[in-house]
Amino acid sequence: MNFKKYVAINIGIALAITICTFFIGFNNITLKIHNLYSLQLDKYVKNYTIWAEWPVIILGIFLMLRIDFPKGLWFSIVFGIESLIVQFIKFQLNFPRPIEKFGNTIRQIDGEVLKHFQGFPSGHTSAAFFATGMIILSLPKHKLQNLTLFLSIFSAFSIGYSRIYLGQHSIEDTLAGCIIANIFFYIAGITYPYIKKKLNSKNHS
Repeated sequence: MNFKKYVAINIGIALAITICTFFIGFNNITLKIHNLYSLQLDKYVKNYTIWAEWPVIILGIFLMLRIDFPKGLWFSIVFGIESLIVQFIKFQLNFPRPIEKFGNTIRQIDGEVLKHFQGFPSGHTSAAFFATGMIILSLPKHKLQNLTLFLSIFSAFSIGYSRIYLGQHSIEDTLAGCIIANIFFYIAGITYPYIKKKLNSKNHS
């Protein structure tokens, strides 16, 4: 799969959501997502969000390293840099999370520990988009590529949704995480040919 297609679709969707949310109100959308709940959905979302903590990261890195080690290593390095930058932004800005902004209107889901600050951008969301992109790049060409791409993008956006639903992030946090991850994923993709060229020149010298 062409990494540019993955990035273009993600950025396009994120910008469309941002524009719509701007007119409706970021806080309004955050609270509406958070308050559309059921006990069954609570359990599902609480478990699903774990996918972006380590499983998707390990799978994405493992698959790329296995299919194309130099390429996988380069994407992993850029992924690491992106993650550090996201954490740096979170600590420097120290933006409040929903529990601080909305108080008692945020539900306490059983077993979910709500964080109060360092909300912007969403680390889970950024990790989900970058690692999902690595997984897609590792898959061989097949007839259902478009369906695979759709399901992968849907799963990444669902992580962002889960963070809002659980009361851990506002919608602007997750949109920022999506955009940052895709920018770095694009950078990794366009710079790798130059890295590969240098590696090949060293091997032939």
